[in-house]
Amino acid sequence: MQNSEKPVLRPELASVAILPATGCAAHAHLDAAAALQLAVLGATACRMTPLARVVDTVWCLTGGGWRPPTEVIHEALRAAGADGTVLAAESWVRSIPFFYTLTPKGAKHFRTLMRRPLPSWDDPISRSAAAVKFGLLDVTDDADIVAVAADLKRFYLDSRRGLEARRESLAADRAYLHAAVGDRIAWADQRIHALDELLRSRGRPKIVH
Repeated sequence: MQNSEKPVLRPELASVAILPATGCAAHAHLDAAAALQLAVLGATACRMTPLARVVDTVWCLTGGGWRPPTEVIHEALRAAGADGTVLAAESWVRSIPFFYTLTPKGAKHFRTLMRRPLPSWDDPISRSAAAVKFGLLDVTDDADIVAVAADLKRFYLDSRRGLEARRESLAADRAYLHAAVGDRIAWADQRIHALDELLRSRGRPKIVH
């Protein structure tokens, strides 16, 4: 007697790539994907920029615990071109195929990302996101500069307090470890001082003669 039961067909599972989402309310902070977008948009702000300079600028902006590979920057630039936030214009220089620049849509998205608050300080991605924001203060809209600087100052103050608290639990005979933490605290102090100067300069009344 033959078995009349039909064989069970099991569909093959496709591989799934999980990417950080940035367009929903649950991701209200500047996460890794948004920080990379911000760095690419900031690298193309103000002037026509060749590809090599875009890559160098993004590396300088994100330098630290997290630095995206060149291929990732290229892909982010292609994505920005596809969604209309960055324009790729043919170059008049033979050695440089294209120049890249921010579009009006890109400028609006740049402003949105700059106003997005930073997450908790205690991970490499958030430190790099803060570094990106700090490096782009000179191209930040005047209407947003005080709020952006205040968010950065909050981030670096939290970072300083966290490092101070953790340094207290270190063994007293670890001189170089204490020096390393001290360097990070001093670096946070430099950023806080620069932001204080920026906030003070923005708060001074203009004198009209």
